[in-house]
Amino acid sequence: MRYTPAQMKEALEITEETLRHWRKSFSPLKGKRGYAPCFSPGDLLALKVVTQLHGLGISVHQLKPVATDLFGVCSQGVWSSLENKVLVFDGQIMEVVTVGEEGAWAQQTRIAVPLKPLVLQLQQRLSGEEVRPAQPEIVFPPLGVVQGRSK
Repeated sequence: MRYTPAQMKEALEITEETLRHWRKSFSPLKGKRGYAPCFSPGDLLALKVVTQLHGLGISVHQLKPVATDLFGVCSQGVWSSLENKVLVFDGQIMEVVTVGEEGAWAQQTRIAVPLKPLVLQLQQRLSGEEVRPAQPEIVFPPLGVVQGRSK
């Protein structure tokens, strides 16, 4: 499935200017122009990670050197295969680890971005389903049935 720029903006809750800036800044997005569906699910997830990191004060300029790695990781497979993964970023290197996996990454100060909440947020935004209050149940009185007829 491919997404249009309008779908990207809506799913990520970003402005046209932000998307335009990111398209110019991140090499994996260069060449994806126009209004036709041109963004992959991996692109969408990678930009969702960018929004999370940006909210923590990480600039787009700091993410440029790792953009290829970020987009590559987010495009590795279907979203469900990434739900148990965490992206870790130390300001220079970005890598993906499995939840609960100990390793060298845990020995240093890094920013960890769990992918599962981001995948769930994107799925909800893309499904277009609003959470609506449940309709009250209509209660009908019980009826007795005798040989196929109502009493």
